[in-house]
Amino acid sequence: MSLGQTMISAAFFVLLTLAVLSANKMILENTKYYLQEEAIEQASNFANALLSEIQTKKFDSRVTLDGSGNVSGPYNQSNLPWPAAPTLFRHSMGPTFTARNNVMPGGAPDAAPYKSIRGGSPNYFDDVGDYNGYVRTAKSADISGYTLTVKVYYVLKNSPDSPSGVQTYYKRIDVTVTHPIYLTQALTFSAIATY
Repeated sequence: MSLGQTMISAAFFVLLTLAVLSANKMILENTKYYLQEEAIEQASNFANALLSEIQTKKFDSRVTLDGSGNVSGPYNQSNLPWPAAPTLFRHSMGPTFTARNNVMPGGAPDAAPYKSIRGGSPNYFDDVGDYNGYVRTAKSADISGYTLTVKVYYVLKNSPDSPSGVQTYYKRIDVTVTHPIYLTQALTFSAIATY
């Protein structure tokens, strides 16, 4: 081989190497973009499922239900203290010590065998406020490592984005979803529970 042919072969090899590296980079970026979009969709699904679960619970632990599931206390249709503040509701949010230990033993979210609150005792996490500070880990078929964190607080009817310093008939539920790799920003999903 002559020097010219060797240089042409070397240049071709360099161009081929650059083309392969560019193709690999493009494939990796497309895969990363796909996984980020998948992570956002899954985060939305997980958050909505948790919000739905929370909203199936009663408004406050001091609320009692009759045998038909109708509210019988502290307020019902005949004794609502309109427009007075609902001071019979618990002021603090979060589960009792016993509930926390039975749902999140040792602070580990969703540790076995407590994978679902629904399957546990009705004495644990039986009202919306119990979920304040709750943490759940989740995984999909493709991606694992999601962390869902719940914050619950009273809000005013006319100001649902700001915490209220007093008990009201409205509790805002914020579920924040994070993932260390695929979610570059935490996603927060919210709902309002009303009494």
